[in-house]
Amino acid sequence: MTLFSTTVGFLTGISLQLYSNGVRKLPYLRQPWLFPLFGIAGAWAGSKYPGAVKSLRDDVNAERKLRGLPPLREGGSFPDVRDYNIQGVYKGPVPKSD
Repeated sequence: MTLFSTTVGFLTGISLQLYSNGVRKLPYLRQPWLFPLFGIAGAWAGSKYPGAVKSLRDDVNAERKLRGLPPLREGGSFPDVRDYNIQGVYKGPVPKSD
């Protein structure tokens, strides 16, 4: 994952410089020393992204544990609805499952 995110970050940095020159209607390769700098900055940000996501997930899971909720899974963005204890949270009639 780190190699992929670093590569995406590098390409995003170079694309950002190309886009910046294009919006200002300058030649695309004006100031060529900025391309490696933007690429390296994007690669650095891309390499830090997986660690930031893991740290955020750990913090969220610690908070969810304090509230009695199940932890978030590794790959999913939303927890499964079936993981919740509906009887303890929902005060109305329990919906019927098919």
